[in-house]
Amino acid sequence: MAMGDEDAAAARLPAELDLATALRETNLRQARVVAGERSLGRPLRWVHMVDHPDIIAWVREGQLLLTTGYHWPDEPEAERALIEALVDKGLAGVALAVPRFLTAFPETSRRVAASLDFPLLEIPWDVPFSQITEEVHAWLIARQGQLIARAERIHRDLTRSALTARSLGDIATALSLLLERDVLFTGLDGEWLGGSAELETMRLPTPTMLTEAQFLAEATARSFGEEAGCRMLACPVRIREAPAATLWIDETASHVSELERRAAEQAALISALHLSHQRALQVQETRLGYAFVDSLLEGRFEATPAALERASLQGWEPHGAYHVCAILLNEPVPLTREGLLRRERWERRLGDRLEALGLPRLISVSLNQLLFLVRADISTEALWRELSDGEAALAISREARGAAAIARGAGDVARLLPSLKAGERRDFETLLFTRVLEGDSEARQLFLARISQALGEGARRHNAFETLSALAASGFQLAQTARALDIHISTLRYRIERLETALGMNLNDADIRLQLQVAMRLLNGDAD
Repeated sequence: MAMGDEDAAAARLPAELDLATALRETNLRQARVVAGERSLGRPLRWVHMVDHPDIIAWVREGQLLLTTGYHWPDEPEAERALIEALVDKGLAGVALAVPRFLTAFPETSRRVAASLDFPLLEIPWDVPFSQITEEVHAWLIARQGQLIARAERIHRDLTRSALTARSLGDIATALSLLLERDVLFTGLDGEWLGGSAELETMRLPTPTMLTEAQFLAEATARSFGEEAGCRMLACPVRIREAPAATLWIDETASHVSELERRAAEQAALISALHLSHQRALQVQETRLGYAFVDSLLEGRFEATPAALERASLQGWEPHGAYHVCAILLNEPVPLTREGLLRRERWERRLGDRLEALGLPRLISVSLNQLLFLVRADISTEALWRELSDGEAALAISREARGAAAIARGAGDVARLLPSLKAGERRDFETLLFTRVLEGDSEARQLFLARISQALGEGARRHNAFETLSALAASGFQLAQTARALDIHISTLRYRIERLETALGMNLNDADIRLQLQVAMRLLNGDAD
């Protein structure tokens, strides 16, 4: 998408003619600057000749005033007042034809203009004003034509990018080729969304710029970083008046022109359309994902061939071990618009983190809760360290294998949610024993069932139950337990290894020993 010759020529020219350019490229080159040299970058929009006493009423901002000096004031106070009035008008400067009526600008005029950094030029008398106006106006008209052609090219190419772009990076590349500047996009949290080059090679907005850009008004582009040695133009990307991203253009080398600013705003609009389309597709996919996860959590999943195929596409393994997790957001219900946006950002962060761990996005959203499935071999503690903001809380179910167990896991987190506090992470397994000690009959049933099921069936169960009972009764003293069972201590150690495997517990852990002692007392009591 390279620029044509006319576009390239337009890109090389300054966006606006200024005095410095006119002094190089028109017959104003014959003029001599006698004051205000530092302000020759003032935009030059027109050349106007006025030669009567009432100059101020006839001039406008950006004009270069041509004068013969016939009516130039000759009193110092009048000179000062005229120069100050011309500065207030925003003139580009004044050019005086010499020597005829004046051999040069009076000393007072030069001194006042110098103090106000206002350009004064002296032109040889034999250079006709008509020639100056003709050349400068011709330059301005030609430049305007080039800018119009470039604006049409920008509009055409950006519109084409809206139809062909697969990502924000494609739009950034298209705009970068048109403006010959680096372009990038960031998200609401300052994250990289795409750019015209690789992330490592680009100049990025500073944290301060990212923070300030969040408060830009709708469709307002603004430059940041004047004093930081990195100047960037930020243009908000909004969808239905809500912020969605920020477009950044690197203008460290030179300030963006008005045309480039308009191109940025058009690119931001196209980006909003692109994001809207992507969101619509994502919403469809998300709804399908929600429906599947909800069918598991609500116990409605039926293992038909079609359902199992859909489960495979979603990334769920029917025989895999999972934890059901629920993130409780610190948001009042019903959610406000801001709350919905925060929940959306949370869902995006959660999904991105799961993908980074190589896990599918098995997520469902309801009110101020995000429910999701995570493989049992993934540390939920490490996951929460990455995600926690100190306000939301996390509930984790017992390990679940199969659709029926996942539905039970949903019940686990439902029991934990009402008591969760901001920033807390609570695990059903670790709290189950606490609830048993508190006299919770349902917790007692779950606790004993888990241990009882782990001990197996038939002769195997009898052997495991006998060994665990003896261990609990002896306070896990191996020698005493071996004597009670009338077995060699090596045989006991072998049985302990098998118990640890079956229970998924470390029998050297003091807390585990306490749980098992209580469990065996309760199980023996139930048996009696």
